[in-house]
This record gives sequence, C-alpha cells and structure tokens, in this order.
Amino acid sequence: MKKKLLLVCIVGLLAVNAFADHPSSRLGLGLFMGGGYGSVGGGLFNPGLTLKVPGVPVFWGINVAIGSVVGLSVSGDYYFFDADLIKAGAFDLDWFLGLGGFGHLYFGDAFSFALGARVPIGLSWHINRTFEIFADVAPGIGVTFSSRPLYWTMAGELGLRVWL
Repeated sequence: MKKKLLLVCIVGLLAVNAFADHPSSRLGLGLFMGGGYGSVGGGLFNPGLTLKVPGVPVFWGINVAIGSVVGLSVSGDYYFFDADLIKAGAFDLDWFLGLGGFGHLYFGDAFSFALGARVPIGLSWHINRTFEIFADVAPGIGVTFSSRPLYWTMAGELGLRVWL
C-alpha cells in the first residue's frame, strides 16, 4: 500500500510540473538546427523554425532537409512531462518527454513521403523569462508511400526559442 501511495504522490508532483516553464499564455518562436538519419537517408545542420501558439499544448517545428536527400519536415509534439531538472536561483534547467507526429517529404534518388510518430526527449535552459535554449533527440517510426513501407528515423535538434 505504501508503494502505491508513493507512486500516486510522484505522479501528482510530475503532473503539477507539467508545462511549468513553457507558458501556455505566451507565443514561443524560435530557430533550430536539426539533423537526423533514417531509413530514407538524412543530413546534418538542417535549418528550421519552431512555434508554440498560446493556448495550444503542441510545439510545432518545420525544417528543410539538406544532405543525402532534399526535403521538408513538419512535426508537432505534446510534452506530457516538462519539469525542473536543476533550479538554483536564476538557473533553470528543465527536461521534457513527449509524444508527437511527423511528416517528411523527400526528393533524392526517388520521391518519398513519410508519416509517423516520434518521442522527443530533451533539455531546455530558460536563460530568463524571454529566452530558452533547447536540445532534444526524437526517435520515430512510421510508414512511407514508396518502395519501403516501414520508415524509421532518429532526429535531433538544437535551438533558441523566444517567448513573447
């Protein structure tokens, strides 16, 4: 019984911290460099934009793939854990874990379109109320509408977000 009570308390504390440092009433805009590799190919240093609309609990991203293939990627992630990892005075480092979806459109040796799910996990450092630096990895799996029906990917991002 004590273990169940402890588990309920821990889950409750995590739920209270959800969206603690990513305000739902403010607009978040940013730039990131992404990269990754998947069953279709991949590349490093792909520029992208990130968006968090007030009142919507989804972090959006769009980036251009430049590497072994050329393409466009769109993702939307919901962070179900977003909690303090280290909070010491003005220093605020958080961790997050989420679930999201992606769509990839690639032009390489052949055209490829993929849809799937991803699991972003990462860190975000809130420098102050306005600026945030974040880094994450996001393994994903999905389907393509090409010769290889199963698609996997391992993406990563490093970026700066401004909260307005």
